[in-house]
Amino acid sequence: MAAVPVVVFSDFTCPFCHVTEAALRRLEDEGLAAPRYAAFELHPAPAPLGLPSADDVRAALPLAEELGTRLNVPRSLPRTRKAHEAAKLAERKGVGRAMREALFAAYFGEGRDVGRIDVLVELGAALGLDATELKVVLDVDTFSGAVDADRALAARIGIAAVPALVVGGGADAELVSGAQPYAALRGLLQEKGGREAPGANAPGPA
Repeated sequence: MAAVPVVVFSDFTCPFCHVTEAALRRLEDEGLAAPRYAAFELHPAPAPLGLPSADDVRAALPLAEELGTRLNVPRSLPRTRKAHEAAKLAERKGVGRAMREALFAAYFGEGRDVGRIDVLVELGAALGLDATELKVVLDVDTFSGAVDADRALAARIGIAAVPALVVGGGADAELVSGAQPYAALRGLLQEKGGREAPGANAPGPA
């Protein structure tokens, strides 16, 4: 069975996105999922930030524990545009998955501010990215247009909240909203993988 394409709309301050991406990494390792990630900034400027939701973290805890994923209530709620831009560069450099995992771990595991450029540069450098290049890319908004394009794609599909997954390709593609248990995602991918048409393409980030 071929891996099923999954377009993942996600934000790094969303605990449900954190557990969803953890499940998808496991499914990718099992050869069932071929995820591609699209940026969805939950709290874009100039909207007020507020505080992280302890209720949301508690609600996501059972899924996190099932996956062995660390999930604490963060101290603050940062903007994530720069984190999404850093993830775009990391994807281009071949360490996109590792960068996403590091961003979630830094925020939900260590309580770090993933909206700060210095934090993003440190995380990227630990994965082998050139620190100077990453800082310049973030300073000059190199991937800002790509982040906007992902949000525009979400609007065209009708996505207003994350996590949201477009599972499968072509006419068989299915929109799945909200965090799903690992077993449910696995069952859906197995079902889709059994009837994916050769050459079918899911909508993807621009």
